[in-house]
Amino acid sequence: MTDTSKHHLELLVACVIYGTVGIYMQQLEDMSIGSIIFYRILFGLTALLFYLAISGNLGQLALKRKKKYLLLLGVFYVSQMFSYYSAIRYLGASSAVLLLYTDPIYLTILSPLLLGEKNTGKTILALFLGLIGIFYITRPEGGFEQLEFGSSYLKGVLFGLIGGLFSSGVIISVRYLRDEYNGLTQLFWQSAISLFFLSPFAVSVPRDTLTTNLPVLVLFGVLITGIGAVFYIRGVAGVNAITGSLLTLLEPVSCIFFDYTVLGSPIHSGMLIGCVFILAGAIVISLDDSFSMKKLLFRDRAAFGKRTFVRKKPVLRSPDK
Repeated sequence: MTDTSKHHLELLVACVIYGTVGIYMQQLEDMSIGSIIFYRILFGLTALLFYLAISGNLGQLALKRKKKYLLLLGVFYVSQMFSYYSAIRYLGASSAVLLLYTDPIYLTILSPLLLGEKNTGKTILALFLGLIGIFYITRPEGGFEQLEFGSSYLKGVLFGLIGGLFSSGVIISVRYLRDEYNGLTQLFWQSAISLFFLSPFAVSVPRDTLTTNLPVLVLFGVLITGIGAVFYIRGVAGVNAITGSLLTLLEPVSCIFFDYTVLGSPIHSGMLIGCVFILAGAIVISLDDSFSMKKLLFRDRAAFGKRTFVRKKPVLRSPDK
């Protein structure tokens, strides 16, 4: 296997792992969103420290400049996770992950203000596609007149859209910090900062409840924050911006697949239509102005301009995206 194929495989494996989030959320019982995120990050961070120790890379964790922006990254990250997981509870994983992928809409609005990056026809097109996608995903099957104020459905939609907003904050923070801290370092510190803010939720879980859910929490944390994140960071480091952005779209696809096949959640036509528009917007926003089909087909690996948006899901959503 060539190095390029290896990086492609690592990125694909990571996105499939991220797509299992709905399965774990379904299995965790009697736990609040904050406590789930705390223990998931705790066990994932432990696995990450173990990986850095055996690979001799603990020195990467040293703090440098821009410490306050690392703190900001942690705040955005924990806010994104809380909103995303709340949306999963109310809407299901399929709709929640697609709403999380609306961050190009917010990036189009915020990047000119915060990063000084001008909007182009490409970013406006991505905004338009994303808005159409949101319309179809959030529209109940019976129409918007069926949407009751204060309903679980409406709460899920709001949490999903807020998650996309915080996801754009994560991406902007990552872009600002990337010259100072690599992906693993950012992942470690954003996770550690998140644990600090979520610590009150840790002690609110009854011992019996924690014991019952402990095996799932350990597997959840190790796979998502540990193995998935490491595979993702290794994968994106070896591919160009276009290839990486396209491959990461497997995450929402795999999330919908597991949600339908494993959990038996219904997939309505509006969700599929919205999925197409939102993912199309994500593709458009990821492409450099010099993109052409010839470059994609012949795997041109020329460097792309600094204005290309590249999704960094492990620091998200976790991603994580």
